Amino acid sequence: MVKLENKELQIELNTLGAELTKVYSKETKLDYLWNGDSKFWKRQAPILFPFVGKLKEDSYFIDNKPYKLSQHGFARDAEFEIIFQNDSEVIFELSFSEKTLLFYPFKFQLIIHYKLIENQLQIKYSVINKDIKDLYFSIGAHPAFKCPLTAESKFSDYYIEFEYSENPNQFLLNQKNGLRIEKPTSKKIGNNLELDYALFSKDALIFKDIQSKKISLKSNKHHHGIDFEIDYWQFFAFWTKQNAPFLCFEPWMGAADLENTDQNFKTKDGILQLAKNEEYHNDYKIRFF
Repeated sequence: MVKLENKELQIELNTLGAELTKVYSKETKLDYLWNGDSKFWKRQAPILFPFVGKLKEDSYFIDNKPYKLSQHGFARDAEFEIIFQNDSEVIFELSFSEKTLLFYPFKFQLIIHYKLIENQLQIKYSVINKDIKDLYFSIGAHPAFKCPLTAESKFSDYYIEFEYSENPNQFLLNQKNGLRIEKPTSKKIGNNLELDYALFSKDALIFKDIQSKKISLKSNKHHHGIDFEIDYWQFFAFWTKQNAPFLCFEPWMGAADLENTDQNFKTKDGILQLAKNEEYHNDYKIRFF
């Protein structure tokens, strides 16, 4: 277990999956992260790599050779190495191995960097191609926040606030196989989306190319919440389970397979491509108030 702290926040992380496991604010006296109760969902903030979502038949092809991997890839269940740590910052690393090459035939380095800055947590993702050939991957985040945040409030007292009025494309999932239905629908949101478990009756809300760079979780009953700040992530999803006391904020580069996929990983929707020694970087920030 890794513990970081500054004057305003205390956080804990696990080397398994480089997963965030606790966020406590000294100022508000609140725990913000979902506690991982297996009654609803045992995970808390998994890292999604080398793809996001479900693969058709849990399989894909590279140069006509088949490989098997379960939903969201293997990084969330892999042991990361700590390559740097101080009181308010830690850097985790996961590299390819003979084992990973059996189910993901690329030589990669994945670096996850957590840093506390006042009441904000900054998370940086880096992927480096260590192979002699091009590297293909997707990446995403899946942090779950307590909702309700306080004992005096309930899930329906909260809303998602967007920086801009949004009218994005929304992808729906086939409930039988977890794959994306091919044709997206237009979803008029405006600036606020009032929370109701009925919104998640068909799984996650998956939006593509939203315009807002700040997306917040707020309440009608109190002034506490989070600001989730992003630059560019192709998809942004929200997810919970029926009656579960959490809400996930999920920036993704990539998404579940489309129903009509040919399972060619190199042409999968959202897949990123890196040349030899090339690097990919992305990040997001969470402010707790």
